[in-house]
Amino acid sequence: MTVLQLDNASAAPWGSPLLEHISLALEPGKVLGLVGPNGAGKSSLLRLIAGDIPLASGALLLNGKSRADWPRRQLARRFAYLPQMSLLNFPYTVEEVVGLGRMPHDTGLSTDESILREVLAATDISQLRQRLYTRLSGGEKQRVQLARVFCQIWDAGSGGLLLLDEPSTALDLSHQQLVLDAVRHLAAGGCAVVLAIHDLNLVAGLADSIAILRDGRLAALGSPGTVFSEQILREVFNIEVLVQRHPHRDQPLIINR
Repeated sequence: MTVLQLDNASAAPWGSPLLEHISLALEPGKVLGLVGPNGAGKSSLLRLIAGDIPLASGALLLNGKSRADWPRRQLARRFAYLPQMSLLNFPYTVEEVVGLGRMPHDTGLSTDESILREVLAATDISQLRQRLYTRLSGGEKQRVQLARVFCQIWDAGSGGLLLLDEPSTALDLSHQQLVLDAVRHLAAGGCAVVLAIHDLNLVAGLADSIAILRDGRLAALGSPGTVFSEQILREVFNIEVLVQRHPHRDQPLIINR
């Protein structure tokens, strides 16, 4: 079954269209990368899928059903969303913040604790477990928020959907790699992932398919090797790049001229 399907989907929550005629599908265990210039519609598309903005026309299905047909608790067990900014000013411990991801579930304390430990390790915050969230650095807070949504979706398996908006923001290179490994772990278990990201080389090594957005429309959709061409990137980003094969991986490598 297709986890996510959009058919000619459009959104115009404040009058002028934010998104127009978006059609794509995502299968279990697949990763879709959203790229494009600032204001292209990446975050808006994630918000549309998450239900933060309404669908103006077309169709949006999650596991074959519209969002309205999903009971809220079941929806929260299968779908998780991390926006660009997650504000939290309460003095919760890291453990308490990450544990919020288990609230929709009734899997029991033993299972929840096991998942919590795995997620803390996957995001390299085990040592921060008893620290207050409000006293963390920006990068540490980002990893805690990532851990929270991972905790929510960690056992969703096939049919789960994770939405991430710029998940590598404020992360150093080693922690970017940890996050990518965690996304790969979820995908290997059947969870579908959609992430918006600016680093083209980063997403080229992670995503099964790439959707390039421009002015709220799809400019290209396909594998990284197909859509990351010099011509398409020139047209969308107005830059001159050199696209080569990565010397060690089966992926394109984008180099600024």
